Amino acid sequence: MKNLILLLLAFAALGIAQTAESIPFRALLSPANEVPAVTDFNASGAATIWLHVVRDSSGQVTSGSVDFRVSYSFPGAVSLTGLHIHRGAAGVNGPVTINTGIGGAAGPVDDATGKGTIVRQAQVAADATAALETIRGMLADPSGFYVNMHTSVYPGGIIRGQLQRAEMTVLMGLMSTLNEIPAITDLTASSITSVVVLSTFDSSGGLTSAQVIFDANYTFPAQVTFTGFHIHTGGAAINGPVTINTGIGGGANAVLSDPSGSGNLHYEVEVPMTNAAAVSAVSRLPYYPGDYYVNLHTTTYAGGVIRAQLRSTDNMVFPVTMLPSNEVPAVSGLNARADGTVSVRTLRNADGLVAAGTVIFDANYRFPADTTFTGFHIHDGAAGINGPVTINTGVRSEASATGAGNLYRIATVTTAAGLATLNSLVKDPEKHYVNLHSSVNAGGAVRAQLAAESAQTPVVGPIISAVSDPALKTVAPGGLMTIFGSSFAKAATDLSGWAGASVPTSLNGVKVNIGGGQDAPVIAVSPTHVVVQVPVSTAPGAQTVLVTNSNGPGSTGTVTVAATAPAIWFDGVGGLVVKNADFSLVRPTNPSTAGEILLIYSTGLGQTTPLQQTGMPTPQSPSAKTGDVIVTIGGANAEVIYSLASPGFVGLYQTAVRMPAGVTAGNAGVTLKMGSALSNVVMIAVR
Repeated sequence: MKNLILLLLAFAALGIAQTAESIPFRALLSPANEVPAVTDFNASGAATIWLHVVRDSSGQVTSGSVDFRVSYSFPGAVSLTGLHIHRGAAGVNGPVTINTGIGGAAGPVDDATGKGTIVRQAQVAADATAALETIRGMLADPSGFYVNMHTSVYPGGIIRGQLQRAEMTVLMGLMSTLNEIPAITDLTASSITSVVVLSTFDSSGGLTSAQVIFDANYTFPAQVTFTGFHIHTGGAAINGPVTINTGIGGGANAVLSDPSGSGNLHYEVEVPMTNAAAVSAVSRLPYYPGDYYVNLHTTTYAGGVIRAQLRSTDNMVFPVTMLPSNEVPAVSGLNARADGTVSVRTLRNADGLVAAGTVIFDANYRFPADTTFTGFHIHDGAAGINGPVTINTGVRSEASATGAGNLYRIATVTTAAGLATLNSLVKDPEKHYVNLHSSVNAGGAVRAQLAAESAQTPVVGPIISAVSDPALKTVAPGGLMTIFGSSFAKAATDLSGWAGASVPTSLNGVKVNIGGGQDAPVIAVSPTHVVVQVPVSTAPGAQTVLVTNSNGPGSTGTVTVAATAPAIWFDGVGGLVVKNADFSLVRPTNPSTAGEILLIYSTGLGQTTPLQQTGMPTPQSPSAKTGDVIVTIGGANAEVIYSLASPGFVGLYQTAVRMPAGVTAGNAGVTLKMGSALSNVVMIAVR
């Protein structure tokens, strides 16, 4: 249910969509998948494939790079003679279309242990027809392509797997000794840790594969020996079992920290599908991260030395085109560019400021000849100004033999300078730039500001209920509303990474004042939309709305406020109504039936008993009951079981009803009425 609520708040209300230029895919490799199946050999593998694509102005893929990271396990020594992507559905042998080069001019890869990981990048040029068709085909339907590993004994292929598009979740935790149970008070140590989950699912939603990437920037007062780094199942006051393990352990598996006591731990872990607890955790982590914690152990504190509950992050994406002409002074005589994105994931403090961040750098570079890259950073500085490095990918000497390729790096931000940059760039991204340095152009070869300079203040347009029905122009105290217009936030975000007792009244530099009185709690912002809660003290009638961004206050608009203004959430399929039995959405493939208990999600139902407070998530107990509600489905009155403000959320209401008998099968209209105020009509499927 939490996933549904996040979905309706983030998308039905705001409609923000981001397009990533790097797309992950995964495949589990097995001899049984070969055609014909190899039945006399015990081997396995797992592949993570990143497509890094370059598109033209129409969105067509014109070139790209493909990262292969393939772990393998063989019973003994092996000579790898090929690693490719082939075109072909399951059960079909198809041609090689993207080649890592293993077994070609560079020769085979010999491994005496039979266990290891291959990391390669393949380039897809604009004239590579078959490879380009594969990239486009993978984006449309990855099941028509497979990863195949070949050996000297099995030249036709020994382990293979069909590709699946992966979902990526980025979580973070602020690790501290004080979070341990019991708290450790005689040591000062900490870490900001990122956890990236890549997972694939079958058509019924079952997990088919997963990889978990751990990245921790730790700080201890002196050198320590790490004996464990795990995700555990358990809430903040619970010591729970290890669920996902990096492999750090005691004895030979222990890891010595940096001599200074400060450094980085980075592990990429394949999740075994035979481990029920790990499979459950991966499936739940995107929706219930707080049910899990990350823990770091040492020889002195074997039970755990620093720990944090995992938290969701918000996401801001900055497209960039890096050019030599943007350098200061401009680099002349270099025909190069790098197209890509800088994705900023953050955790927010109670006041909406950035507490920690993970920055994903992604650059498809095209240089005229072999190039060695010596730096890839975010700098402070407006266009025309050279400023200091504040966020560093760690790239120091990375060679490209052809001058074409992709750099994809994940940086966990922990320094004071880095956090100051994040708090600045979420409000004013034009004051910061990303720079790619080379051995020839050490001061910077190609550069781009994270956004174009803008001094515009907000222009307020239509204001409606946050369910985004343009006919719903009246809002209610305590409910949610959407303000449309222009020049609002310079970077879109929501409250995914926020934690606090009261929703902040400023987010990415955007504030909203209603009626000249109390500032409104801000739920989500973008350049063209702002979603806020109407303060519960707002008086009925026409009220002025003033939006301020980092450049200053803008124009004002007007909204009509009434005691109640019921509005039901909906999407392109119909009303967002769920079945109480399993919290599944009512859909044409999952219609409602007579007697079922349904939950209708809405906003604008006004004040509750006990009273709500502005910006305060509704407590679990006691229930915050609304006034009397009348619900009709297909023209028939539905029995109302309860109507209340949704616990744990701001401005969201849920009304439980019993599906009435006798409603005609097909699509039925649902309405919600309070007094004389009638909601919009949403459609649900009825059997």
